[in-house]
Amino acid sequence: MFLAGCLFVGSIYALGYLSNIWVENIYLRPGMVAAMGVNPMFDTFQGSILQKEAFQDPKILPLYGSSEMTYINNFQPAKIFTPETGFTPFLVGKGGSQTLIHVLNIASLGEEIRGRKLAIFLTPQWYGPGGIPQSTFEGNFSPLHAYEMLRDPKLSSILKQEIAKRLLQFSGAYKDFPCLKKILAAAAKPSWSSKMTRIIFAFPAQMEYAALSYQDAANTVRHVKELPVKTVSRYAGSAKLQKEATSSGLTTEKSQTMIQGDTQASLLDWVKIRAEAIEEGKKSSNNNPFGMDNNFYLQHIAPNVQEQKNSDKNAKLFPSPEYEDLSLLMKILKEKGAQPLFVIIPMNGRWSDYTGFSRTERQACYQRLAQMIQAEGFKVSDFTAHENDEYYLRDPWHLAWKGWVDVDEVLDQFYRE
Repeated sequence: MFLAGCLFVGSIYALGYLSNIWVENIYLRPGMVAAMGVNPMFDTFQGSILQKEAFQDPKILPLYGSSEMTYINNFQPAKIFTPETGFTPFLVGKGGSQTLIHVLNIASLGEEIRGRKLAIFLTPQWYGPGGIPQSTFEGNFSPLHAYEMLRDPKLSSILKQEIAKRLLQFSGAYKDFPCLKKILAAAAKPSWSSKMTRIIFAFPAQMEYAALSYQDAANTVRHVKELPVKTVSRYAGSAKLQKEATSSGLTTEKSQTMIQGDTQASLLDWVKIRAEAIEEGKKSSNNNPFGMDNNFYLQHIAPNVQEQKNSDKNAKLFPSPEYEDLSLLMKILKEKGAQPLFVIIPMNGRWSDYTGFSRTERQACYQRLAQMIQAEGFKVSDFTAHENDEYYLRDPWHLAWKGWVDVDEVLDQFYRE
């Protein structure tokens, strides 16, 4: 019985590690991680295996954001950056993936992120007075990431304490993970009693963590097994360049913008791609005065456009807990030695003016974000001067057409620096 008990305890403590080894050495083949990166799924955001693998591949540039990561249109990075262009994006984010969610994403990555490049997209609409809502946090929260943040020996105890305090403000997220809540509370208030709490709950917390790790492994296996063989081969670089370009789903014009030759040296003709984007934008946004996508305008704006006039006249973008979350994220990036590029997305200026959202309030938010990032010595690409540009945003919040091309070009330059 004693031996059986020892084996049980040992298996619980080894399960997470063995699950990762099992997936990485048996199921993950070249091209799979890159192929998953351009097909964002909820399990990818909740898990760690694929995100960590993405940072180990020099041909992948991880991108962290929210719903703009899942709106895959013709000029979104998943379409523009392909194996033929030398690198591919790994998209992490969905609606509601605000700064605090990415605090956990980045904090859970361990040493894989050290010295590596990534891009983080910031949306001004996040910076409302309440910050991320309780329900939004709960719908995007990863308990696995919280555990991995706490278990990271290289992350300072002071930073873990700050993160834990912020996470505990969302009590509803822990209804299925009572041990995690206890461990977070102990980390938030270091003391003699908190040390005892960690000792008492060490094994049950390990059981929770082991179950989450195994779930991550099982989900990863399920998704990579569903990938088409041709897709995996393409992202593994096993097919000829011209054949790949033809079968990629790009238009003939776009495939011709690639300079043929070695895939590592492939470049994009940004002048030509931008012209294509403008042409598509003209055709796709000609039924409304806000520069929005025609279909989006007809479905979501036109039915009650009059009621929305001046509806945001009292909207504020300061103060907000989101700014403190951004500071927390930058502290983590510094401790981990990452090389981020922050991308600030504009609001739709014409629509904001129509709804009465103060231009002064918007500009103050844009400037505050840029100044916070620059003060920490990180790179920032601020596109907020384009909030009134034609063919830039498909709706009140999301990039499209020329907007994506401008961002894509900056990402390309950032990767190749």
